[in-house]
Amino acid sequence: MKKTSLIYAITMGGCFAFAPVVCAQNNTPSDATQNSKSVDSMAGENSNASTDQSTTSDRANSKDTQDSLDKNPSTASTDSSDKSATKDPNSNPTDEQANAARENRSNEKFSEKTFLVKAAEGGMAEVELGKLAQQNASSPDVKQFGARMVDDHSKANADLKSLADKKGITVPTQLDARHQASVDHLRQLSGPAFDRAYVKAMVKDHEKDASEFRNASTEAQDPDVKAFAGNTLKVIESHLSDVKNLQNKVQ
Repeated sequence: MKKTSLIYAITMGGCFAFAPVVCAQNNTPSDATQNSKSVDSMAGENSNASTDQSTTSDRANSKDTQDSLDKNPSTASTDSSDKSATKDPNSNPTDEQANAARENRSNEKFSEKTFLVKAAEGGMAEVELGKLAQQNASSPDVKQFGARMVDDHSKANADLKSLADKKGITVPTQLDARHQASVDHLRQLSGPAFDRAYVKAMVKDHEKDASEFRNASTEAQDPDVKAFAGNTLKVIESHLSDVKNLQNKVQ
């Protein structure tokens, strides 16, 4: 009985001797875990605070941007819309302006007297220039065309003079300043230079004459003037076609 008690006492004593060590070893992991949780908790709080600050900053920036757009909505428009908005409305005539211009032209009354006076001036110029072509041209075709101008326009001038006298309208018998200047200019030329200048002038003059005679053939109220314009127009259009073909030869 005493031996057993001694062994028990030694055993118990050993337990008490080593108990502090064992307890210390058992407490270390628990403390580390607790410390780790504490660090993690602090890191989490810092992370949450940083996230909250970032979110707050983003919201503030978004609010500032929206406020800017609300105050200046034009800043959200594209370049194309800006260009469209700044287009000059006066760059092209409006429909109202175009209609007014057409109405003004339609309201212009055709004048038989004005037509006959201008036709007489142009006809006399064609005769004088035709005579120059026969003298100064180097191309036989140009000389021949000049002779045709003298014959055809001399006849047309005579018909015009007779019609004007019948209507009591006085037409000029001499060249006006513009046509005289054209004659004087061509008189100074000769050879191929004359050919090119003369043919070019004839194309331009006959295009203008054809337009005026065509208008007279439809707008003239006097039947005699309308008939004269229509008959002479056929001759002018024939001249224009021939001189355009001639122009290709003398270039």
